[in-house]
Amino acid sequence: MAHFDRAEVEAAFRHYFMVGQVAEDWEAWANLFTDDATYTDHFYGTFTGPNEIVRFIEGTMGGAPHVYNPLVWYVIDGHRVVYKLVNRADNPEPGAAPIDFYSLQIIEYAGDGKWRSEEDVWVMGEMKAFAKTYADASAQWPQTIDEKLSRNDWGPWVEWARPEPGHVARPSWVDREGFTPFTSIHEIDFGVRSH
Repeated sequence: MAHFDRAEVEAAFRHYFMVGQVAEDWEAWANLFTDDATYTDHFYGTFTGPNEIVRFIEGTMGGAPHVYNPLVWYVIDGHRVVYKLVNRADNPEPGAAPIDFYSLQIIEYAGDGKWRSEEDVWVMGEMKAFAKTYADASAQWPQTIDEKLSRNDWGPWVEWARPEPGHVARPSWVDREGFTPFTSIHEIDFGVRSH
């Protein structure tokens, strides 16, 4: 394994986070992975290379347009970055607190601004509780797609990992003609299922 200067890994991670979780340009983000990179989600499976990674991430994020990802903390250890996200939705109920659950990500740097792998870890029970709370609130206070794309609370955590004031979320899948988000794991007919 090659040794990388910490400043290089830090700069690459900041770029990766701003392109993906902040700008939500998932195609550009997927292209930050090497051609043989693996993206492993313990529920959805393993996806290899930028083409599978972008299909997976846009399909799942498009199925949950209300979800965005403030960065809570990150640690750099050699070529590896471990970071914690909040999977957050602004509450449809006016004035109510955001709806959250946490996840942990482990990524490995490959050099030249590219990543060789990502592994996502989250708790199914927490995700289900999050989804139910959001669905219940949405049933009572329905939202348009633009309202679902609100990104109102990036939290008090990592100062650089947030959009500029006035930013309007427009994920890469929003205006794509013919785009259909995943509504079930059974619709994902690529990659390798983990169960």
